[in-house]
Amino acid sequence: MKFNKRTITAITLACLTAFAASAQASPRAVTPPKITKGTVATAAAKIVKNSIKKAKDDKAAATKPAAAKAKAAKKTPAKAGTFNTKGLPKDYKKIGIFGEAKATPEQAAALIYLNNPDPQLNCSVDELVHLYWAEAGREGVREDLALAQAIVETGFFSFRGDVKPEQNNFCGLGTTGGGVEGEYFDEPEIGVRAHIQHLLAYTTQKHPSTDIVDPRYELAHAIRMERGIVDTWSGLNGTWAMGSHYCEKIMRTYQNMLDLDKHDLKEAEKAKAEYLKNYMGSHKDEDKDKDKDKETKPEHKLTMRERVEKILKEGK
Repeated sequence: MKFNKRTITAITLACLTAFAASAQASPRAVTPPKITKGTVATAAAKIVKNSIKKAKDDKAAATKPAAAKAKAAKKTPAKAGTFNTKGLPKDYKKIGIFGEAKATPEQAAALIYLNNPDPQLNCSVDELVHLYWAEAGREGVREDLALAQAIVETGFFSFRGDVKPEQNNFCGLGTTGGGVEGEYFDEPEIGVRAHIQHLLAYTTQKHPSTDIVDPRYELAHAIRMERGIVDTWSGLNGTWAMGSHYCEKIMRTYQNMLDLDKHDLKEAEKAKAEYLKNYMGSHKDEDKDKDKDKETKPEHKLTMRERVEKILKEGK
């Protein structure tokens, strides 16, 4: 039987280890171990047997992680920073900011009712939807997608970010994070108009057909004229918002409008009825408070000048 260098080395080490152990156990009667052909063969057979077993164990250990890794790969979720585009409109990246709405006002309102039973608005949901169809339609902007953008910006008009409901700011105008609230508008109508005008600042050289109410219009328009206009919703990624999936979120909301079936619309009607009950009730309370304030408010005392003016008017 021939042994390679590694086997001979292993046998030698085994013998020396056995000799050292024997010497430590009985230091007075130490005799060198007698190595015969039979001893070498036995040791060699043992080493070969262990080597074969080790090789099998190594192979099993190598295949097991690979299988486990393949199994885990099936369960691995999408990487951070990616967006599931399944179900989005075909060629959504080419959809223009200008165009005709595909979703109806009823679908848009239903989506809001189904996702937020208590939208924080200074008008009714139906009134806000009507405002978007009026303001966007006047300028040729897609009404459904403009409203979808407002839904994304406000979280279905829950306003849980920096912008507060009383601002009537539906598109994050002037917000930069860190508690910066952004622009304020006196009425929902003006807030919607400012939103549409800001979209126009990005998309066309032509100025809005109404008086400019967007305080940031001129700045945004000048930047786009220098860097190039954005005429698709995908162009808002990294321009309007720093996120790389801003357009995808808008498109997902828009697609959800289109996907509403008859059952969804019935459920939306129920949610709408409950919402209107609460909405009208809260406004009745506000009217009562106003009437109460009028009753309790002390009568205004005229100044001397006001008295003179009143006398002169009565004299005429």
